[in-house]
Amino acid sequence: MKLLTEALFKFGLGILLVGCLLFIPAGSFHWFHGWLFMALLFIPMFFAGIIMYVKAPDLLRSRLNAKEKESTQQDVIKYSGIMFLAMFIVAGLNERFH
Repeated sequence: MKLLTEALFKFGLGILLVGCLLFIPAGSFHWFHGWLFMALLFIPMFFAGIIMYVKAPDLLRSRLNAKEKESTQQDVIKYSGIMFLAMFIVAGLNERFH
């Protein structure tokens, strides 16, 4: 039950974070492509999570707590995370300012 709670919490937090990163810069929730993007991102993720919870809970647990130990890999993850965040913000700003 703890694994399910943690997975649902992180899934919900992801939806909230991506929604904020997209719709706050866009200045509106009336953005079809933003909603479509979120659906295409999170619906398959939800079903993959269900499958992992049922068939391979250890895999789900390891995916939820993935931490890199190598400093080079930590740097790659940090910089790709910054680019990932910037992508959502720029998409929202593009919608706002056309």
